[in-house]
Amino acid sequence: MRRAAAARERLLMLYLTATDPLTSGLPDLVPMLAEAGMDVLELGIPTPNAAPRGAEIGRSFARCGQVELGRVWRELAELRRRSPSLPIVLLIYPETIADVGWPTLLDESVRAGVDGLVLTEPDEAGMALVHSAGLDMIPVIRPGLGDEAARRCEDHATNLTYRTLGSKTGEELDDTAIMRRVADVESTASKPFIAGFGIRYESEVRLLAPHVAGVVIGSEFLRLIAEVDQDKLLIRAVELVQSWKAATVLGS
Repeated sequence: MRRAAAARERLLMLYLTATDPLTSGLPDLVPMLAEAGMDVLELGIPTPNAAPRGAEIGRSFARCGQVELGRVWRELAELRRRSPSLPIVLLIYPETIADVGWPTLLDESVRAGVDGLVLTEPDEAGMALVHSAGLDMIPVIRPGLGDEAARRCEDHATNLTYRTLGSKTGEELDDTAIMRRVADVESTASKPFIAGFGIRYESEVRLLAPHVAGVVIGSEFLRLIAEVDQDKLLIRAVELVQSWKAATVLGS
């Protein structure tokens, strides 16, 4: 965070799903994405009852099939081993907590070297548990949550909140809708925030950069790399990250 601010750039957070065969079979992928400019890796956990609303994330979960959770934790530990300084956060749905349980989720996250949790439906008890485990707490704050509830989330956030631009991941938004949402957030936010849900193009990243601490891109990344042959996936993935990261630099 401090490095990005000093360089007049914003954070680029990229989403992947743990054990997704599209990406997890490429051991060099995450280190290469970090080298290309990915500042933070966000990982989803494909538990049996988790059902993402966005189409691309849903397809990513479906590709994983019925995954034994031990494999997820082993993959996390290997990612940490290969990228020791890369911030890694987990995207946590209410169904994730129901499937895994708070004790196991927190213990395995700490053991694997995860840095923080992104709670899609944050409540005070859950946010307190994340803090008690020594993990960064990143609450998702959606449009219409209400000022008081949003303020409680900000109070529990370690450094950042995650503000959604659309109602689901992968939603197509025009520039006017994006900036209207960001203006609403800026008028009330008391902590820096990253923006996600619906970011696709370099132009959108560049438009957002002066107003946010960072951007999250997931659905568009998964969609674009799924379109290329496996032997070209690494090259395409690096090109995408480089282009999005360049757009986070203020004045680019």
